[in-house]
Amino acid sequence: MYSQAAFGPPFFRRRGNHWMRALPLLALAATAACTTQRIDTGPGLPRGEIAIVRADPAFSAGLPVSLRLRKAGDRKIAFHASAIELPPGHHSLLVDCRVLESGVTRRFVVEADLEAGREYRLVARATARKCDAVELIGH
Repeated sequence: MYSQAAFGPPFFRRRGNHWMRALPLLALAATAACTTQRIDTGPGLPRGEIAIVRADPAFSAGLPVSLRLRKAGDRKIAFHASAIELPPGHHSLLVDCRVLESGVTRRFVVEADLEAGREYRLVARATARKCDAVELIGH
């Protein structure tokens, strides 16, 4: 008769332990998907002199509709950025709107006049099949 030790480590392996090792990587991915990118705000403008535009996190975790910033003017937005800091004034934002159920992605151009010290959020008007419009709401 052989003992379990003779058959090696598989008998002593705890099940589900691999998820615990993946947890820090998932947390890192989630925080990286929520970063803010500074666009043309000049050297060290204080927070009260910039405008912030927020979209959905890049890591949307199955939201039925997700918005992603693509460009502000001619500047590309990093994939992981869910918000951008811009100087006040007129800006043209390129936004992708994706409906999870249908898998349809539509691209919109949002023209905005931003005020210093304010925060804005991109909001989609959508059905279960497609995005109809994207608006910028100040709050």
